[in-house]
Amino acid sequence: MRLAGLLFAAGLAAATAAAAQTAPPTAPMTERTDRIGLEGRRGPSLFRPGFAIGEYTGSATSRGSSTRLPWQSRDMARAEFDLAAPGLGTVQGDCGGGQSHRQILWITFDREPLAYECQYSGAAPADARLTLALSRGSLLGRLQQPQRAGELVWGDIVLRAETKRIGGLPFGGGRVMGYVFSRDGVEIGGLDLNGFRPTFYLPPRGSPDRDAAAVLAVSLFAFQDPGR
Repeated sequence: MRLAGLLFAAGLAAATAAAAQTAPPTAPMTERTDRIGLEGRRGPSLFRPGFAIGEYTGSATSRGSSTRLPWQSRDMARAEFDLAAPGLGTVQGDCGGGQSHRQILWITFDREPLAYECQYSGAAPADARLTLALSRGSLLGRLQQPQRAGELVWGDIVLRAETKRIGGLPFGGGRVMGYVFSRDGVEIGGLDLNGFRPTFYLPPRGSPDRDAAAVLAVSLFAFQDPGR
């Protein structure tokens, strides 16, 4: 009986330890990640400034255009960037997208919702890509900021991004305030745009998700979102 009890206790302890390892983290994402502010650096040209985010360095250029006519509204955005880090190499990103609608009087007859896509080259995995689109979100979320949701495919890593306030004032005045990144339903990083300068939340050094989260964050930071 005593041996059986010891075996049962050992099995229970092992099961508890295994459950603890597989259970989702309970600490907030901001406490499990590295909080890094954007640093300005000299870039290749005046129109392509450089930046640093921890060990990641690069440069980016972005531009947007808007058309406002009585019968048509159109917003377009383009972004190009490079990002490098030890162990990552240099990744190039080429992104673009926008939104539009046409109407006669009060009747809208042609609408293209927001869509934004990025293709990657250089040290990026084959077929790496980001897609971002308009999201319905919750009622409170829509009151706080425009709602977006997207997905980054980075080799065998798939990260989801959705608009979510991370810090600062609770309402963004019609602009996007931030994004949270998740993998398999667990928040692993984010981008806070609700301040004087962007703040990046990346998985700890050594995490297999850190490079992918950095690429995702820079892709969204470079996007001249019509909601921003």
